[in-house]
Amino acid sequence: MLPNRRNFIITGQPGGRGASFNIDPALPWQGTRPRQGDHHKGTTPQVTGSELFLLKTWHGEAVLLLMSNSQNPAQSTRRSFLGTTTAAAAALGSAELVYGDHHKGKPLRFAQIGCGGKGSSDLNNTVSSGGKLIAMCDVDAGRASGHFNKYKDVPRYSDYREMLAKHKDEIDAVVVSTPDHVHAVAALAAMKLGKHVYVQKPLARTYGECMALLEATKKYKVVTQMGNQGHAGSGLKLWKKMMDDGAFGEVLELHSWSNRPIWPQGMTKYPAEAPVPKGLDWDSWVGPMEKRPFGKGFLPFAWRGWWDFGAGAMGDMACHNMDPAFWTCGLTLPTSIKAEASAPAGVAYPKWSVITFEFPATKACPKGVRMTWHDGGKRPKPPAGADPRLNMGGNGCLIVGSKMSAMGGSHAGTPRPIAVGSEFNKDAIAKESARWQDEHRKLRGTDHHREWVDAAKKGDINAPGSNFMYAAPMSAALALGAVALRFPGEELKWDDDDGKFINHDEANKWVTIDPRKGYDLKV
Repeated sequence: MLPNRRNFIITGQPGGRGASFNIDPALPWQGTRPRQGDHHKGTTPQVTGSELFLLKTWHGEAVLLLMSNSQNPAQSTRRSFLGTTTAAAAALGSAELVYGDHHKGKPLRFAQIGCGGKGSSDLNNTVSSGGKLIAMCDVDAGRASGHFNKYKDVPRYSDYREMLAKHKDEIDAVVVSTPDHVHAVAALAAMKLGKHVYVQKPLARTYGECMALLEATKKYKVVTQMGNQGHAGSGLKLWKKMMDDGAFGEVLELHSWSNRPIWPQGMTKYPAEAPVPKGLDWDSWVGPMEKRPFGKGFLPFAWRGWWDFGAGAMGDMACHNMDPAFWTCGLTLPTSIKAEASAPAGVAYPKWSVITFEFPATKACPKGVRMTWHDGGKRPKPPAGADPRLNMGGNGCLIVGSKMSAMGGSHAGTPRPIAVGSEFNKDAIAKESARWQDEHRKLRGTDHHREWVDAAKKGDINAPGSNFMYAAPMSAALALGAVALRFPGEELKWDDDDGKFINHDEANKWVTIDPRKGYDLKV
């Protein structure tokens, strides 16, 4: 038996301040299994102040089992971590500790667009999943300096179009980890070259961009994945099993919510013009959008709050938190949308919003269903049958059913029953909770990046769970919700066959974009 301590199975690559690794939920486990959602949603837990007990191999891959007596161990240094793991590898002899290119067979040759911020972990995760970095691009040399210095021999660019033109014959795939407004044009450029693509969430800012990527997926038959990593976790599998087993009964309503924005929103004017920082290619950063002067309020990270560049709180988190309801209910595009917001739209998203979507009938919801999104401090109330004092938390998803209601946390977090029937019954809830905990133990998640890399190597376009056939309609629904934010209090009715709002000509102006010269959405 393993010692009774806090356990992690980890794989990956040390870097930065301490050693960052991914929990691999697919590996066998004794005792309590770490799950997607643990330690920053199953991604990059800090391996610090820990004792190394075992290093073994699993399908030819080096795996470390770490145990810590502390819930929040103090950070260790890269040197101490490497010293410990190297000593353990030498002691065991039979296991080889390899960082990055540890998968047998030909690596997936990829180019990275966006190397700072989220792009940093996407790059690391693609390498550790069996990818080989051939070229990289970032418009901000300062933000990308970590990887630019780490991969000194890898060509780097500030314009992805130049990179793709020069290296199109040397790469198999492209990872797009840019601000939202560049997702579609960059991914489409790669797909037209026949390259597999991994694109951060949301897939794009507008309905038109999402549909272009969906059309390209069908036309070019490349392997695709959107970066909502919880979609590969065991939590989502449990949500799906609950639905397929009829545990909810009739689905009455759906909710998802987030504590975002954690960046400025609600601005009424653009920031004052300022000198462009050294190392920033501002023109390439603006990309397909109308060119405007640089201002200090646009980046880093703050771009999420501006209409031109981001997708707001919902665009940032709904691909994670709405995923369980969207997936299990088989939703596509809504028939109508109505939004409430802190203020009418200016140049930025509102400080808070509540957006209600009406979806048409599906197999899981034969009468159709209402989904409500909440952000900026707004939350749904506990449903009938739940403890009225229940803390709904900062991020989550809720499916309200006639037989049972369940709630889970961020990134398709593991659901837990919170109501059985319409009257609060603590014992019945406890019984259902125990039942579904047992079911969860039987399920295994996968690594989101590895799922895509392995599928790309095989050319299996259907293998990634969040491929664009699923991710494009979901992102498009969110994009239509963002349009409704421009017209709070008005019900917008959507005609999916014609791809437009049938009762609001002004809203139709925001359904897609007309990229500036040098960029296009032609499939």
